[in-house]
Amino acid sequence: MTKRRGLGKGLAELIPEAAPPQEGEQVLELQLDAISPNPFQPRREFDPQELAELAESIKVQGLLQPVIVREAGPGKYEVVAGERRLRATRNLGQTRIRAIIRELDDRQMLELSLIENLIRADLNEIEVAEGLANLQNRYGYTTTELAGVIGKSRPAVSNTLRLLELPAGIKDLVRNGKLSAGHARAVLSYPSASRERIAEECATAGWSVRELERRSAEDARRKPVKRPRQSSRVAEEARTTDKHIENKLIEHFGTKVRITEQGGAGRIEIAYHGADDLQRILRLLLEGSSPL
Repeated sequence: MTKRRGLGKGLAELIPEAAPPQEGEQVLELQLDAISPNPFQPRREFDPQELAELAESIKVQGLLQPVIVREAGPGKYEVVAGERRLRATRNLGQTRIRAIIRELDDRQMLELSLIENLIRADLNEIEVAEGLANLQNRYGYTTTELAGVIGKSRPAVSNTLRLLELPAGIKDLVRNGKLSAGHARAVLSYPSASRERIAEECATAGWSVRELERRSAEDARRKPVKRPRQSSRVAEEARTTDKHIENKLIEHFGTKVRITEQGGAGRIEIAYHGADDLQRILRLLLEGSSPL
C-alpha cells in the first residue's frame, strides 16, 4: 500500500498558506469560468458574510495567495485549495484569478481539501468525519493512516468517525453550531431511540457536555437490568427435558435424583443411603457409561 504522508511533513507543504510555489511551478492568471469547484470539497456550506468580508479584503489588498488547481481537461481546471478565495473573487465580478497548476490524483486532492480546511478551522466535526470516511471508503485508509493525514491521534479519529452513527437531525445540529462535537459524542451514550429527543432538549436548554454525561449516567443507574424471560412454551419444554433426564438417572443409579435449574445453570442431586450405597453410585459414575 502506498505510504501516506502526515500533516506537516508532506501534503500540508503543498498548501499555499504553508509554502510558496514549488520548484518549476509558476503563478498564472486563469479565466474564472475555466475553473470548476472541487468535487471532493468536504465543506458543505460557505458563510455569505465571511465571503463578503474576504471579497472586500481582496478588493483592497488583492489576492495575497494564489489558488491551487489541477487540470480537468483541455483548458479546464478544478480548484484544489482556495475555493473560498475563488468564490469571493467571482463575487467581485472579476474574470481572472492567480493560480498554481499542480499535478494531483484524486486521493491527494481529497487529502489536500481536507487538510486545507482543517488548517483554516473551516470544518465542523461532521464535515471532518465525512471527509475521513470518504478517504476510508475510497482508498481503504486505516484509522492510524487517517490520524497521520490530519495530525491527530488514532482515538481522536475514531471518536470523530463515530459521529456518523448519529441520525441526520443531530448531525444538522452540529453543522449549524447548535451542538458541539463533544455534545454529539455524549449523545451517543444514550439508547438509539432517545438520541434525537435528548439532542433537541440539550440544544434548547443549553446543557454543558458534563451535564449531558451526568444525565446519561443517572439514567443508566435508574434503569433496571432486564433479564431475558423464557416464553411459557420454552419453559415447559425445558421442564419436560429435565424430567426426562431425571427419570433416566433414577433408572441408572437406582436412587432418587433431582435436577434444579435457574438462569441456564443448575445442579444434579443424587441421594444415597449409607457408605456402601455411596460406593456403588461412585462406581457407576466412574464406569463412564451414559444413562442417556
